[in-house]
Amino acid sequence: RIVGMGNQYSAPHKTGHSPYTRSGLAPPPILKKSGSDKPSHRINDPMSLELHMADERVRASGLSPAEREWRGKWIADQHLHADEPIMVDAVHRQLNPIRVLYRAPFDWMYKHLLRPTFGTYYGTAVRVTLPKALMAFAVFQTMYYYWKYEAKDWAHLRGIETMPQKEILIRRHEMDTNLLDKGLANPAKYGYISPTFEKRTAILDVGETKRPW
Repeated sequence: RIVGMGNQYSAPHKTGHSPYTRSGLAPPPILKKSGSDKPSHRINDPMSLELHMADERVRASGLSPAEREWRGKWIADQHLHADEPIMVDAVHRQLNPIRVLYRAPFDWMYKHLLRPTFGTYYGTAVRVTLPKALMAFAVFQTMYYYWKYEAKDWAHLRGIETMPQKEILIRRHEMDTNLLDKGLANPAKYGYISPTFEKRTAILDVGETKRPW
């Protein structure tokens, strides 16, 4: 019987009642090898690439005495010294002199305070987060100072210009007029000039204007 998998395919005869295979035979049982932490595969373990090389005696069967000696040295090299691993900054990262200079305080603090106190993981987290938080705080404070004390007005072209929006009050007639004058911005009160113009201490008398208007 020809099935829709090409004209060279013939469906096998059903020899079992399993709905999971074309032949009807149940799939092979799943079994994990004893003493192994590999994932579960079928008993014949078709996913393994070790084959006969899984046995150390088989791997070393064809080695000469000199090769066995070198293999023993290699195995001994896999045991790290008590001081290893050694982190060498010059190997793991390449920094230009400017970055080395501005990173020096926090690098010193990480090496002598943070890592011995909090460990590598939390010490690194503090080392990465704290400088960025301080820089963000400094930028925010600078912007706030510039906005509050260096605002743009009639005497300065620099600074941030603040233009208050006109509030829409639906029940204005029910509110106290004095409170509205104190709480809401009213540019008409200053003749649509900067409020600081009335508080100026210089250029009080400019004389008669020569303008024709």
